[in-house]
Amino acid sequence: MKSDYTIIRCFTTDKFKVMNLLCDAEEYKLIRNYVDVVYYNDDTLREKREMRQIIKDNIRKLIAHGFRAESTPKFVDDWFFLSK
Repeated sequence: MKSDYTIIRCFTTDKFKVMNLLCDAEEYKLIRNYVDVVYYNDDTLREKREMRQIIKDNIRKLIAHGFRAESTPKFVDDWFFLSK
């Protein structure tokens, strides 16, 4: 089962710079030494494809600004989501 959200984990504590770069996210959370940026996945296949492209583009944008980032964080213990 696919999750209802995607998290980009940014390995920085500069939450405000991440928020300025990725202003299209649903949520931002500073946790320890990184910022998690949350995008909720849409329902249709076309919307899911578009969201995956947005995630890839945003990771490239972060890297271009000197941030290390990934969309599959290994530990998401600080986030609690309920599936639909």
